[in-house]
Amino acid sequence: MASSRLNKGLLVCILFAMLPGCGSKAQDQGTEPKAVTQTGGSNSSSSYSSTGIDPATYAGRFQIKLTKEVPLRDIPVPFTVYGGLEEASPTRLQLRAFMDLRGLQEKAPQILTGPLEESCKRQIYLEIRNVTAKDDTVQIEGSARARFTTCNRREEPGFRYFGATVDAVAVAKAEVKGQCLTFSIEGVDLDPRGFIGAVSNLFGLTNRINEAVLEKGGEFLAAHPVCPPLPAEFTLLDPIYESGGTREIAPGGMGAAIVGSADVSAETIIEVLGGLKELGVLEFAE
Repeated sequence: MASSRLNKGLLVCILFAMLPGCGSKAQDQGTEPKAVTQTGGSNSSSSYSSTGIDPATYAGRFQIKLTKEVPLRDIPVPFTVYGGLEEASPTRLQLRAFMDLRGLQEKAPQILTGPLEESCKRQIYLEIRNVTAKDDTVQIEGSARARFTTCNRREEPGFRYFGATVDAVAVAKAEVKGQCLTFSIEGVDLDPRGFIGAVSNLFGLTNRINEAVLEKGGEFLAAHPVCPPLPAEFTLLDPIYESGGTREIAPGGMGAAIVGSADVSAETIIEVLGGLKELGVLEFAE
């Protein structure tokens, strides 16, 4: 119930921010931006403070903080979004947001560790040890354990003829696609271990592991984008994210900046008013 009331309060503030004529530039001078806070999920989702996050990345006439838990691969991940809202045009509202992804960074080894490929010819198991942000990239450290086998008549793994473990460091970046951030692998640096690793280099197997990490790892990241956790009522404004990507928070912390806009046409305002009526926030004369 408390979360529902906070959602309603957030929507009311957005509505006032987008209504034409609510305040001129002259009236706005010298006033402090209004702030709205919504919380949800468990207390662990608020374990990170805004330390290291530049307020300029989400500045606006109205400022919003949203904290929620979103499941990724059935693992609850805490997200905090700091948003700023202001007029962009008579029919658009500018959105500037910064996502604190340090909760995702902490859970990433648990989320990403597991089978990367399980074909009859090649089985690769990925173990992630650490994820660190640097400028606008994310560095992922771990190891890949590969087995190369023959295929039997049932297209299942048969005789194992080679196996190797390589240490891996991958560099990833995120870009805005639709209403989400989609990560992609920019490159992988492999370091084969010991004599077996040297043999895998000799026979070109290290390259095959590298190709598998790029291909299969890229497929996994593309299939699991990170979407800002916004209240359901906010979708009425049809937000469009135009630019953004990963950003470093303080030393090594992972975050992401997003810039976009939302539809505030008369038709949308009527829809929002209808939604507010259904929520019981506004009453209309019959």
